[in-house]
Amino acid sequence: MLTTSLPNPDRLPEKVYVDLLALLGVTRRPPAAAAADLVFTRVGTGDERVTIPAGTRVGAAGGREPVVFATAAPATIEPGQTAVTVRAWHGVPVDGDLVGEGTGVPGQVLRAAGAPIVRTYAPDDVLLGVAVPPAAVRGPAVREFRGVTYELWRPVETFTGTGREYLLDRVAGTVTFAPAADAVPPARAQIRMWYWTGGGLAGNIAANTLTALRDRIPGVRVTNPAPARGGQGLESVAAALSRAPYESFAPRRAVSARDFRALAARLDGIGRADACSAGQPGRIEAVLVPDVAPQDRPGWRLPVEVLTGRETDDVLEAARRDLDGRRSLATSLHTGWARYKPVSVRGRVVVAAGEDPDAVRARVHEHLFQAISPLPTLGSPDGWPLGEPLRASAVAGVVAEAAPVGSRVEELRFVVLDAPDGRIRTLAGCPAEPGAWFTGSGEVVFRSTNGGSGWEAVGRFSGEEVRRVVPAADRSVAVVTVTGDLHARVYLSADLGERWTKPVELEAAVTAAAWVDRGAAAVLLLATDTGLYELSPQPGAVPVQVLVDPADADRGFNAISAFVSAGGVTGVAVAAQARQGVYLSTAGGRAGTFTPVGLSNVDVRTLAVQQDGAATVLWAGVAEADPRRPGVGAQRARLFEAAVTWQAVSSGWSGGSCWDLAFDGPTVLAASQNAGVLRLETGAASPSWRSPEITCGLPLRDRTRFAPVEAVTVSAGEVLAGTGFGVHLRTGADRWVSVASRENRETVTIPPTWLLCSGEHDVTVVRDTA
Repeated sequence: MLTTSLPNPDRLPEKVYVDLLALLGVTRRPPAAAAADLVFTRVGTGDERVTIPAGTRVGAAGGREPVVFATAAPATIEPGQTAVTVRAWHGVPVDGDLVGEGTGVPGQVLRAAGAPIVRTYAPDDVLLGVAVPPAAVRGPAVREFRGVTYELWRPVETFTGTGREYLLDRVAGTVTFAPAADAVPPARAQIRMWYWTGGGLAGNIAANTLTALRDRIPGVRVTNPAPARGGQGLESVAAALSRAPYESFAPRRAVSARDFRALAARLDGIGRADACSAGQPGRIEAVLVPDVAPQDRPGWRLPVEVLTGRETDDVLEAARRDLDGRRSLATSLHTGWARYKPVSVRGRVVVAAGEDPDAVRARVHEHLFQAISPLPTLGSPDGWPLGEPLRASAVAGVVAEAAPVGSRVEELRFVVLDAPDGRIRTLAGCPAEPGAWFTGSGEVVFRSTNGGSGWEAVGRFSGEEVRRVVPAADRSVAVVTVTGDLHARVYLSADLGERWTKPVELEAAVTAAAWVDRGAAAVLLLATDTGLYELSPQPGAVPVQVLVDPADADRGFNAISAFVSAGGVTGVAVAAQARQGVYLSTAGGRAGTFTPVGLSNVDVRTLAVQQDGAATVLWAGVAEADPRRPGVGAQRARLFEAAVTWQAVSSGWSGGSCWDLAFDGPTVLAASQNAGVLRLETGAASPSWRSPEITCGLPLRDRTRFAPVEAVTVSAGEVLAGTGFGVHLRTGADRWVSVASRENRETVTIPPTWLLCSGEHDVTVVRDTA
């Protein structure tokens, strides 16, 4: 097996290693061209049609070395339009390069003049055509060039014997035809190629720098509003040697997660690939990390911004096409970029009096950057394992290994970038995945996959505040935010928050939301200041108003609860604003099916349904206008009886307003304004609310009162509460602990398909003065 590092380059010339790779069927990865979306804008007052030909060159203004992009397709600014966006690549398109003529002899090899052939990640970025008489064309894959028809052949990894195939080495610029006489270009037939040259790291330039039109187009200016991304240099021989042992034995078809992992790791632009079962039979999730060359990771430092900056849509789409073409019909595949959780290590190392603290600190940091990296390093040949937590004992070992013998490692701790440690208005367990939780703080949506022990930011909505997060039973999640003008936006995810749709906007404020199953599909119900709305999760859907009370079509609502009774009835309850009572639908919340069920003149702010054996009990949490008064707590009513009769449940209540309700078996938990999380045992002879001790662990407003608790929820046997100071987990009947800190000393967890990466470590090194 080949060594994973290049031997002393003085011993053998590089060509020897290149030839050895060729014998193993391994080729070096070619340069990749950066992509930029150029915006051509009309200038002046004219309104005529403006044509931008394919291949139009645009350069970067200033700079010593010219950086030139060329458009990949023609475009036009039509009359009435002011601008058009065109994809361009850093390179030079080569149009119809005559690489030779067919000989009719098997195994013919030809070479393009513009090697290496750069990869653009666009489909068919290399075309090879063999001239044929028009009458001899055997399929639709043809191209006309200078009055001649060329039949397009396809590049393959190995010959299949079906004809019209060739092997392509982009780095050498060579094409090799089949070793069979009936599968090669006929004698004297012209062979031409269309491809790109150039590419490389120089194309990764900043936004608004491609402003110089190299090909004059009157009445137009151009720029790139976003940075150009995706440029890569020619792979080094050492890097090709390091992957050769794995690639030479890689499968060509994929069935298992291991097959997909091996195949994805071979793709251009991919520095690392993992694959795992996605929790469903026959479903594989391929997780990709972009390629970042060692020279672009000085000191092995690899910030998450560098990784995400290399995650181009073009590379991802090329990987998806390749892997999807190799899967079996019984396998479903999702291919996406990895998600990262940055973590910074803090601590102190005490060294002997004669040591150099600065040198030790640099060595410690370099070891940490190598150990906590999603890409392979000298200290971590495979990169950080997928889903593996970071433990204090492992980090202490890395630091101790880098420090001189006899040093002491002290005060190690971990700091993560994001945690739900601000005001929490919403908390929800995930019905589709026990142990998973969602919450929101500020502009960030957080998810925990381990019962609240660790949290990851799965959505960030800049300039907005997350008000509601509502998971559904089918892995869907809805997020409701409020904008600066107090309008609402609704984001949807079909995969537990990994990806979000474009927002649906409402001019009203959304106060509550709930999923309801309508049989064929679930819909999202939205309680707003101007009525009840339903939203289908289908792309392009818009909110549709659900009429609750024909006498007041624009009546606002404070709360909503959707449920399925023990008898299988799909119900929806809503609480009207302005003390206008509670309405109930037993037909899935459809328009025209709501009837009033009481509680007029009561300020209901939350609704929740408890299944008590065969009985379905609707609970309503009541707000208190005067914060100095103890409040009345909640009311409850049994549904599906002859009449809905409400019963006040106020004994022992001292919390002021009741903001949320949840159920832990027969125990009712209530989030309150003043008394923390109260609980009530419904099976008791005289049910009474019980307040926690002031030392229970929930945050305090002063020495005698708790800070407001706005959310409480129960899932998979765990209870979480949302306060103004983050998320708290119940550890006993009335004991709570914060699980929202950005800093801890034990473990940093990540979801099964995520990777850790290094933040900015800060380990101080001091001399021992004892």
